[in-house]
Amino acid sequence: MNQLWGSRVSNQDQQVIKSMIIVTAIIALLGIGAFFIAQNVSDSNAPVAEKSTRAAVALKDRIKKVGSVDVAGTAAKSAPKAARSVKVVLQSCVGCHASGALGAPKIGSKGDWESRAAGGIDALVTSSIAGKGNMPPRGGGDFSAEELKGAIQSMMVDSGL
Repeated sequence: MNQLWGSRVSNQDQQVIKSMIIVTAIIALLGIGAFFIAQNVSDSNAPVAEKSTRAAVALKDRIKKVGSVDVAGTAAKSAPKAARSVKVVLQSCVGCHASGALGAPKIGSKGDWESRAAGGIDALVTSSIAGKGNMPPRGGGDFSAEELKGAIQSMMVDSGL
């Protein structure tokens, strides 16, 4: 052993190292043995219901679909929504139309709305669905054509048209 450690390790140090290796090996073997004993004991003493649950999970019998994911709003398209009131839709519109921000026709300004109203309400609804200038499509919401039409009519009435 002296050759392994060189001349700098004393006999007493070598004995301590040997003892530490032996104790570590014994503890490792005891741990491994305890693990295997615990596995056998826990499976054999488990209640019948727990055993059947483990078997069902192992066989994937209990793994079932518990929900669904709405990808890109497909569920929203298939299920009809109740129409929102003009007041609710206007809450999205007034952010720009109350102040005339970014060139939006200002609510209450007849001059801003007259040239746009000349094309008719249907043209205004069509441009609001597609988006115009700085206004995003559908005013930035998921509003139906009927909901947008009601909001546009309300803004025009409030502007004196």
